[in-house]
Amino acid sequence: MRGLASPAPEIGLKNVRNWLIAALLAVLPLAVVVGVVAQQQRSATVEVRVWQSVASPDQYYVGVRSGDGAWSGVGDGAASLSLASLSESGGHRYGDVAVTVAIPQSGSVAVAVRVWQSVASPDRYYVNARSGDGGWSGAAPLSLASTSGEHRHGAVAVTVAIPEPVAPTPGGPGDGETTRTIVIESTPTTEPDAEPEQTATPTPTSKAERQAAAAAALAERQAAAAKAKAERQAAGAEALAERQAAEAAARAERQAAAAAALAERQAAEAVAKEKRQAAGAEALAERQAAQVEAKEERQGAAAAAALAQHHGAVAEAKEKRQAVEAEALAERQAAVAVAKAEQQAAVAAAKAGQQAAVAEAKEKLQAAKAAAQAEFQAAKAAAKAELQAKTERQAAVAEAKARQQAAVAAAKAEQQAAKAAAQAEQQAAKAAAKAEQQAAKAAAKAEQQAAKAAAKAEFQAAKAAAKAERQAAKAARQAAKAAAKAEQRSTNVDSGIDDGAPAAP
Repeated sequence: MRGLASPAPEIGLKNVRNWLIAALLAVLPLAVVVGVVAQQQRSATVEVRVWQSVASPDQYYVGVRSGDGAWSGVGDGAASLSLASLSESGGHRYGDVAVTVAIPQSGSVAVAVRVWQSVASPDRYYVNARSGDGGWSGAAPLSLASTSGEHRHGAVAVTVAIPEPVAPTPGGPGDGETTRTIVIESTPTTEPDAEPEQTATPTPTSKAERQAAAAAALAERQAAAAKAKAERQAAGAEALAERQAAEAAARAERQAAAAAALAERQAAEAVAKEKRQAAGAEALAERQAAQVEAKEERQGAAAAAALAQHHGAVAEAKEKRQAVEAEALAERQAAVAVAKAEQQAAVAAAKAGQQAAVAEAKEKLQAAKAAAQAEFQAAKAAAKAELQAKTERQAAVAEAKARQQAAVAAAKAEQQAAKAAAQAEQQAAKAAAKAEQQAAKAAAKAEQQAAKAAAKAEFQAAKAAAKAERQAAKAARQAAKAAAKAEQRSTNVDSGIDDGAPAAP
């Protein structure tokens, strides 16, 4: 028995060696081909970025660029992506998009990008990529943690291999054409739609059990998706309410600050205007007083000069008339006396006939004439002295009158200046009261605007919170409805009713 059993191990070893040799011979050509392809490839860094709309979380956009180049599929022609497909296991939602990336010295290359989202953890994303009909790269984790404006985004960089162009065989298929492929250097997978983080699930043993499990998994996924969507909507509504409240508060603060600044400017302008008015009134009063004083001085001096000149002319004319009249009177008296003396001398000469008497009479006549002339001169000097005294008295009276007029004018000017100062003070007080009233009105208006803005912000916040609560309640109702529907499906499956749902693979 032992001798018959001994050749079996040797035969088995020979078979194993032959199988290993055949396997090596089969693998060597493939290795040589892979080595040749690797020698023909060049590497480049490609960055894949995914944007998610904050307002519509189910809307995504994808862009790809090489190095520091421009993003492809961004702007008006953005590459839109929707994670509407569900994996076979139901653990992930995914979507595909094709973009063209420009690589320096290599031209434009078409790249297909697939984005995965975990159903259990909606904030966990993965990215696959491939070129042409090549194999999908391994799933690279992606985090949409950055925020810019109305989108959340994240990026992941991968290294791509760009094969060198291969010269076609002359006269063969594709003669005159150049082909280029792109391969993302990552751990390849045998399945083109490899799902990240596949979880093992028990294999159902019957169609009813598979349908029930699929319905339950679908209900859980729908409930989780509804819950995640409700949470995102609530977070978005809360963030929107906070932003609106902050904007309203900032707007109210700006309005209050603007109103306060306006009130301060108005008060300062009113005070400055009052000061200018007071200074102008004071300067006007001073100018008016100076003008009145100068005018009165000029009038007094002119009146005094005119009066003195008039009185002097009148006195001089009167003095001349009196002198002329006195001289004429003296001449008449002298002539009368001479005539009388001559008459008496003639009578005496005629009566006595004696020359001595005539000579004596002549002497008497000359003496009388000299005495009359002396009296005339004395009377003339007395009249002139009296005229001078009268002129001095008139000048003194005019000077006294001028002083009296100057005192009256000064008193009148002082009265006008006091009246102008009182009027200016009254206007300043009135302007200050008006400025205070305007400042109080502006402050009240600013407070009213601030209160109105705060109330508006509170109303908007309450409205946003109510909207978020309604959305959360709606999501909860949808989740409950989905759960009830799943339970109904499970009940139908248990009872043997086929609702037409496809069997899970």
